[in-house]
Amino acid sequence: MEILREPKERKYQQLRRLGQELKIPTFEAFLELEVRDGSGRITHHHRQRSHSWVRNAYNQLFCQMAAKDSNDATFGPGKLSGKQTSGTVRGVAYPFGYGESNSVDGTSYGLRAAAGVDTKGIQVGSGTNAESFEDYTLQTQIANGTGAGQISYIASELHSISYDAGTKVLRDILIRYFNNNSGGNVNVNEVGIVAYLQGQYNQNYMMSRDKLPATITVPTTGQLRVTYTIQLTYPA
Repeated sequence: MEILREPKERKYQQLRRLGQELKIPTFEAFLELEVRDGSGRITHHHRQRSHSWVRNAYNQLFCQMAAKDSNDATFGPGKLSGKQTSGTVRGVAYPFGYGESNSVDGTSYGLRAAAGVDTKGIQVGSGTNAESFEDYTLQTQIANGTGAGQISYIASELHSISYDAGTKVLRDILIRYFNNNSGGNVNVNEVGIVAYLQGQYNQNYMMSRDKLPATITVPTTGQLRVTYTIQLTYPA
């Protein structure tokens, strides 16, 4: 089941074509969720646009493209600081993002995380609040574990980069699995991506939060796979 509805989808496609024609970078993201029960049978699958990049993501992009530091003490319109998942605002005298020595292909920095780490990478939650540009954390994150209401966070898959020479689209696919060993069903209503970036101290910053169109239930002994596809269409 794909949730890519018209006429909004036509606008996305038009924006992609205009960006390519006018040579303006237009990033796109897609979110895919698949649930399997303990027997491996697919009980849910859907794919949708991931359209909810938050202020942290915009600030990071601006700082990197403009090579501007993020030395604001507050967080909001016109500011280039970052707001950690803890709620702490950081502004520093260097760009808000990745440093030269930070490997983002590993699980220390960037969007990947090691097994059992629920503070960064792809996260899932049960919160039902509407998406907000000012989101900096999931409303109600589902913690890593095997207790009631918890889910086991598996290590993030390696980055998967591909390029389509015909459409000139470069894609990065990010995948993370979640196993339900809690003894009961776990309901997922929100998904987010948290990056480990440089702030005044290296910390976790949410880049995107997607409120799902409907509750997804991961049955006991079942598994959830979350896939984010981030892509950019080049002009040449």
